[in-house]
Amino acid sequence: MKGYPETEMCKRCEGECCRLQSGHCLPSEFESAEAVRAAVESGKYTIILLLDSHITARVVRPHYKDPGQRTGCIFLHENGCELPLSARPYGCRMLRPRERDGEHCKPEGISIEEAGRMWEQSGYLPPIWKCL
Repeated sequence: MKGYPETEMCKRCEGECCRLQSGHCLPSEFESAEAVRAAVESGKYTIILLLDSHITARVVRPHYKDPGQRTGCIFLHENGCELPLSARPYGCRMLRPRERDGEHCKPEGISIEEAGRMWEQSGYLPPIWKCL
């Protein structure tokens, strides 16, 4: 399993990235369309629409802590992420923590756009009209 564990910098910044939004999942993190449906129905995961000039696709990610503002990660708490590193979504594990104040964390690996294409090809998502 690839990924970056939390560092002292993560603890100091108190999950600034996670307070904005969670990382994306990959279809390989789920075994079937039924597993995706169960995750979404649990309220812990959601399907988001990527819609810009480069892509129209959907991605599964942890649900927002504040759905009205579409911010935060449901798994982020005062003492950090409730999920162990091995259970975190791909986009969370592959966020390389910044090393110094003033820097930004750097997403690595499969981008959210690439993940969107993977999700659309997976057959795990319901027809798009059911998501609207």
